[in-house]
This record gives sequence, C-alpha cells and structure tokens, in this order.
Amino acid sequence: MGKQSRAKRERREHATYLAMVSNCEGTWLERPPDAEEQAKIDSAGKILRRFRMQALQLGADQDAFNRFSLELFRDERFAPLHFSDDLIEMILDDIGEPPVVEDDNDPSFTNYLLRALGVVASSRVRRTMAEQARRFLPQYVAAGQYKEALAIEHNCYMTVMSDAATPLLVQMLVSGLARYYEEHEEEGDSHEG
Repeated sequence: MGKQSRAKRERREHATYLAMVSNCEGTWLERPPDAEEQAKIDSAGKILRRFRMQALQLGADQDAFNRFSLELFRDERFAPLHFSDDLIEMILDDIGEPPVVEDDNDPSFTNYLLRALGVVASSRVRRTMAEQARRFLPQYVAAGQYKEALAIEHNCYMTVMSDAATPLLVQMLVSGLARYYEEHEEEGDSHEG
C-alpha cells in the first residue's frame, strides 16, 4: 500500500471514529483538521501562552472555573461534540438509565455521570474529545474571547492528562444524554396512534 493510500485510509478511519464517539457526522468536525486549520490551532495556542496570569486566576477557584466551563460548553456550537448514540447506548447497557433527581442536594445524578464516564472515557475518547475541542480555539482567540479560549485549553489539557470528570466530558455526556432521550421520545411518539 502506497503512502497516499495509507494516509487516505487513516483519515477515513479517524473520521469514522470521530463520528462513532461524537455527534459530528455531517459537520466540519467530522474530518481531521487540514494543515491550514492545524496551523491556526497552533497559532491560537501560542497566543494563549501569553495569558499565563489570566489562566492562573481562572483556575484559582475550581468551582467557579467548572461552572464557567460547563456554561461555555453548553453553547450550541459544541453540539457536534456531544457524545454519540453509540456511547450513550454503551452507558445505558452497562449501568442503566440515569436517575430522576428532584432535590439539588441529591448526589445520585452526579454519581451516575461519574460512573458513566468510567464506562466510556477511555484514553482514546479523552484524547479525541480534547483534540476536537481545541479546534474551536481559533474562533475564540480571533474574537478576543481569551477567558473562554483559556477555559477550553485547560479543559483539553485536564481531559487528556488526568482521569478527571472534566467539564468538557461532563457537558458532552449530559448533552448527549439529553439529545438521545429527546430523539428517542420523538421516535416513540411517531410510532403511536
């Protein structure tokens, strides 16, 4: 197999994997970044290194940072990164349905999320999600939204370098669950009557 054929096959396999773990099929995130996009991501990363003090301040209050990050990842532009139906079904098969929680102090939903991430957040899934999220950095840096870009960068770093339930993974899981149930309820409704 020639070098070009091998590269083509690897791109196809990567695109298939991206679509298997996230909701990116049919979006610009379905294909790996080309050289031009990668250069923009690298450039945005270099620019963010100048904001070391802001990064330290952002991370000083972990709870505030997590709340800010979760809100950031709720933005509709991250919808292609929501966990795919394949991952959601893996979770449901392994640990069952998420609990219905009515009391904000009830930790059962949080505990469910942690268990769910334990089922699907392999090192490959973590790396893939972080690489995909970093593709948004040029948009935020170009718009001068450095706090948001720093939050994305730190989430990506922590997602790859730890086993933590990072806001990136948590929000992609929660949003994936919500989409999954919404779509499957609609399918159930259309079969009735």
